[in-house]
Amino acid sequence: MQGKFITLEGIEGSGKSTNLKVIKDIFDQNKIDYVITREPGGGPLGPHLRKLLLDKDQSISPSVEMLLMMADRKDHVDNLIKPNLDKGVWVISDRYLDSTIAYQGGGRQLDINLITSLSAALKLPSPDFTLLFDLPVDVALHRAEERSELDRFEREPKDFHSRIRDSYLELASNNHRIRTVDSSKDIESVSMQVEKYLTDFLNA
Repeated sequence: MQGKFITLEGIEGSGKSTNLKVIKDIFDQNKIDYVITREPGGGPLGPHLRKLLLDKDQSISPSVEMLLMMADRKDHVDNLIKPNLDKGVWVISDRYLDSTIAYQGGGRQLDINLITSLSAALKLPSPDFTLLFDLPVDVALHRAEERSELDRFEREPKDFHSRIRDSYLELASNNHRIRTVDSSKDIESVSMQVEKYLTDFLNA
């Protein structure tokens, strides 16, 4: 049986990583075999690409940034995502193609049709289910600042992050696989939303 592919999306500081434990607990309770991964950085070439892409001292053009993200994703799909799905293991990825549409398409204002066409040409699989962690940009950036030193994306101006959020919300409004979690609420409320959406998906 083919494994299911689940992705987590959201702007910086939206709480994706914080809720991984909730997701893991649900999978463990349901005795589902799974792996957790992330982008950029999930494939063999990933750590090198992730370091380059997040390096605050690097100057990378929007087009090159997008191509590096897609190269990282293709490496990730070929070496981790697809092999696991093919053997029946579920894959949970912290970021995937929606991130490129939101960050490089929305944030960098690249042609989204170019991103989706390249994705099709590379034969990248579509997620079965996506949790979008959403909250106001000011709150998200404040959380990111408190968490650690800001990376190259986190240092971008507020309007960049606002365009990303708008892109995510547009994706969610046009795609039934995406469930939006209100991450502005307290940790317990956010966890309850995650549990409800994920349990509904598992029981569908």
